[in-house]
Amino acid sequence: MDKAKIQSLTANYSRMQGLRGIPVGVLLFFVSFWAISNQGPTANLTAPLLVTGLVILAYGVIDRYYKNAFGQVRRTRLQRVREVVVSVLFIPVALLAFWADTANDWPFSAIGLVFFAAMVMEYVGATSTVKQTLFTYWENLAAGVVILVFSLLPLVGISWWQWLGVRSQLIGVLMVVGVVIVVAGIISHIRIVRALPLREE
Repeated sequence: MDKAKIQSLTANYSRMQGLRGIPVGVLLFFVSFWAISNQGPTANLTAPLLVTGLVILAYGVIDRYYKNAFGQVRRTRLQRVREVVVSVLFIPVALLAFWADTANDWPFSAIGLVFFAAMVMEYVGATSTVKQTLFTYWENLAAGVVILVFSLLPLVGISWWQWLGVRSQLIGVLMVVGVVIVVAGIISHIRIVRALPLREE
């Protein structure tokens, strides 16, 4: 394995751990699906709280799997700071977009645009360390484009969420985001399995 590839793999090791995204995608999809028939102060929160607990448990199991199967990569202080800054910025912006979508009847999805921007940032962050090809980590870019298309379809008069029996654009977009996160996660996991040997016991 050449030096450039090693540098790329170590810099993107956490991004390649795609199974981590699957519980998050499943949670988004489930909560969105649950919200179709549950709303208001009388809604029973047992199911989403139970699924949230299972997602947290699954995330811990997946984290242990990657450590046992492939080992650990010690990230630089700059990498850790960048991840924290991105997370801290993303959460309030996503919440603001969520509130904007619920408070306004816009012909586009603000929360979808936020997720699109997050996917593109992940793609740019990954490919900035890759010299061979611009499409090495293409799944994040593809996921972002899919989210963008569904977020902007209402601008051309297509209320696509109604085809799925979903009552609002917001719920439909969150369901799409959940699905593409799962698919992108599977693709990323396949990459890490092909790129790195399993750790010997």
